[in-house]
Formats: sequence, structure tokens, C-alpha cells
Amino acid sequence: MDVVTPHISSVLRTYQASAPRSLQGPGAGRPAAGPAPPGPAPPGPARAPPPLLLAADGAGERGETALEGERISCFSVGGERRLCLPQILTSVLTDFSLEQINRVCDELQIYCSRCTPEQLHELKATGVLPRSAPSCGLITQTDAERLCAALLPAARACAPLPAPAFRVYHECFGGARGRLAPGPALVQCADCRAVFAPRRFVAHSHAPEHRTCHWGFDSARWRRFLLVSEDERDRGKCEALLDQLSAREAAPALGSLKHHLPVKRKQYLSCSKADIRFKW
Repeated sequence: MDVVTPHISSVLRTYQASAPRSLQGPGAGRPAAGPAPPGPAPPGPARAPPPLLLAADGAGERGETALEGERISCFSVGGERRLCLPQILTSVLTDFSLEQINRVCDELQIYCSRCTPEQLHELKATGVLPRSAPSCGLITQTDAERLCAALLPAARACAPLPAPAFRVYHECFGGARGRLAPGPALVQCADCRAVFAPRRFVAHSHAPEHRTCHWGFDSARWRRFLLVSEDERDRGKCEALLDQLSAREAAPALGSLKHHLPVKRKQYLSCSKADIRFKW
């Protein structure tokens, strides 16, 4: 459509005015503010059914996934894993305050959903959450990776690479360019000079995208995202080396995960009460 109707413009203004900066997302737990809704729109052609992506989420199948070497319980919903947020706070992001985490979530526009009663029951029954837990937040794996990449430090800060390197780049979350040295594979960012493991580098960016629907990212599959610069000499040989590094890393990955312990009751309660924005 070339012209936006007054009704759509009014709806957009109402949405923008009522969207709080919160982990719960726009409109969560607050009354809508802004202009009064307009009258009925004039009749028009019959509307097509909504896309499949707008269907309500189901409980999904519970499983486990790896995040920064920790086993995190999750539910697979619509092809995207939804991770248990209290587990992330008490096992991965233990060195950060809720204020710090909220600030990064605001910057990256990351929102968390509340789990369904069925999901909450499953987490309690398997010992992931205490029986007294009133609710639980879920965060997509893509957003959990973005959050960890923004908060956790690089492997080294401005350290020189230990071996000859070739140029690589990725286009995730705004993209970044760097130089990769083989051996214990390390990538040095061309902008900040910090050094990362490949799986961390593919989530690293200095130009984060805020109006993009991020979905389906998994840093364990970093080879899908890390590309050799087109003007790199012996590009084919460099790509083959990346394939070898990825295969070598994937083999022991599952066995090297740290043993996960259930979240303690005291830890969970402190997470849910410390900041109102974590009351899912």
C-alpha cells in the first residue's frame, strides 16, 4: 500500500506511546496510553487469515541446550529454543547485577516471555525450579546469545594473535570483521582489537541491529556464520581450514559441558524479587 490509513497510523502511535522499556516487552503489565481508539474502520475487502507465525505458542518439548558451557533447560517452540531465564542468571551471568542485565536488554531490545502453566509444571517436576516458584521467564536462545555476547568479556583484550591470520567476517546482529589465526582458533576484531573464540565472535558487533527479527541463531554452529573475506588470497584453502576447525571443535563439545545443578530456592527468589522488571 502506498498510503497508510488514519486507523493504522493511530494504532502505531498508541503502540509506541504504551511500549515500556522492559524485559516483558511492549505493553506488558501496563495500561495503554495515547489517543483514544478511532471508530470502526470502513468496510473493505475480506482479510486473509493471519500468517502461521502469529499462532499462539504451545508448551513445546522440554530439552537442554548449551549456553557458555552450561546446560540450560529449554522448550522448543516454533523451531526456536526458549531458555529458562533463572538458570541463565544463576549459572552464566552470575557476575552481573539485574540492573546491568536490564540495561543491556533495553539497548538490544530483548524481551522475555512468561512460561505457560504446563511449562512451569515441567520445570518444577524435573527439579529445575523449586516447587514454590510462582512463575518463570523464558528467553529465546538467539537473544540469550546476544545478551551473553554483550556482557561477557572477550577471551583477551587487544592481545596480538599468536600465528599468521587471514581475514574473516560475519553478518549476524549487525556484523563484524576480523582476522582469524588457526591452532586454538582465535579471531581478533578489526574495530576493537579484542580477541574471541569463533563462536563468540559471530555474536560480536559494534553496530547492533534494533529493528530486525533475530531468530534461529546458535553459536555452536559458528561455521555457518563465519565467512572468509572475498579478497583473501587462497580463499578456498582458508575455507577448508575453517571446516577442519569446526569439525574438531564439534566432536568433544557435548562431553565438555559443565554439570548442571538445579537452581537453589534462595537464588531463584533473589532473582525474582530484586527488580520488578524480572517479575514475569
